[in-house]
Amino acid sequence: MTTPLPVSAGDASRVLFTGIRDHTDILIEVLLRLPPWSLCQLRCVCKLWLERTTSSTFLSAYAERHTTNPSNWFLLDRTIFIDTAPTPRGPIRALLRNSEPPKVSSIITSSRMCSIRRKESFYDQLPMVVSYSGGLILLTGNENNYYVCNPFTGDTFLLPVPKPQLRNAESLGIVARDGEYVVAELMMSCLRSFSSVNGRWEEKPLVCPQFSRGDMVFSSGGMLHWVDLNCGILSCDPFASEPTVLFINLPEASGRPTRGLDEWIHMRYVGVSAGRLCFFDIDEDDGESGSMSLWALGGNSGEWVLEYKVDFEDLWEDESYDDYLLDEDEVPLVGLVDPLNEHSVYVISQDCLFNIDLKTKQILNCTTQTNAGREVGSSPPIACVVPPLPHLVSPYPSCLRKEASNSDPQEAGSSDKPQKSGKGRRRKSKT
Repeated sequence: MTTPLPVSAGDASRVLFTGIRDHTDILIEVLLRLPPWSLCQLRCVCKLWLERTTSSTFLSAYAERHTTNPSNWFLLDRTIFIDTAPTPRGPIRALLRNSEPPKVSSIITSSRMCSIRRKESFYDQLPMVVSYSGGLILLTGNENNYYVCNPFTGDTFLLPVPKPQLRNAESLGIVARDGEYVVAELMMSCLRSFSSVNGRWEEKPLVCPQFSRGDMVFSSGGMLHWVDLNCGILSCDPFASEPTVLFINLPEASGRPTRGLDEWIHMRYVGVSAGRLCFFDIDEDDGESGSMSLWALGGNSGEWVLEYKVDFEDLWEDESYDDYLLDEDEVPLVGLVDPLNEHSVYVISQDCLFNIDLKTKQILNCTTQTNAGREVGSSPPIACVVPPLPHLVSPYPSCLRKEASNSDPQEAGSSDKPQKSGKGRRRKSKT
């Protein structure tokens, strides 16, 4: 009987890697089955895997397989997790720490982008995730700077500062379409926008109804939507040279806050689910325990249709309530709607995020913390749908995409700053 020779862990991994490398068909099939965020990481393993994952044949096959994958979305915490460890010079990175819903994912970056500090003045914006669209995130950093980043690759671009300076993050949104993006701010008489096509800020004349307040901004179908939860939605195409505004009224059959208009943000939510505009409303005065309703905008009629209405009493009576113990004495706060499944909604109660199925009237699950260890609190996360090929979405303007990967994004985004010359005095050595 022969004794097998011992094999070290390093030898075993080399044998496994060589075996996969020699069987291209197996390697391609394995890579095709990976979720987008894992594929972004594995392209850095070696040149062979990079070539395989960026070929036109692989990209077409991957896009076809993952376009309708229901798991390609995540919940993103608005609070940015700051890594205080020293970071070397070079491009600033902002990466996604991903978890599948209902767990909440986080953005992790270094203190070079977002320092840990208090809000010093009224106009200061605390570091936070502002908006998401098509694999790109708009976020704030130090000194009221705004960044566009791809959280799957970590690539980050510092937006140039417009004049006058951006003051309100709640009026800003980002929309990605056909490999380009626009960051836009809705103002009284114009749309101020930054386009990745020309790499600069510009103002486009715009005539629109006056909003009393701007509560949220989101994108869908290449359009940006500004929401006043008291009255309606303003929608426009920021890519157009002469944008026009479409105004959509919100449904009338909904509750009103008892503690002032500031409470709208905790009772109403507008977003996109299964390709349709949705309005999610909680009425704390409906019945004995309150109710929640979900409306969808009809494609042909252009009118709001009530899809679901559930009394909270129905949740208390279901067996799933005993597993999660949602407080009967407290009306939950609005969270969000599943972007791929409109009868799946999220509410917030006791600093926990509960996932509820409106069709079966059951509590599916809940989570108390983000994957960075922060409590969920009363601020709902952002629903983010992952594009089929997220690692190909670039945050850099078209004119900078070739050299941006080898330069510091802060320098690329602030081209008006004087650059240091490479020439200088040579320091004399001490004798």
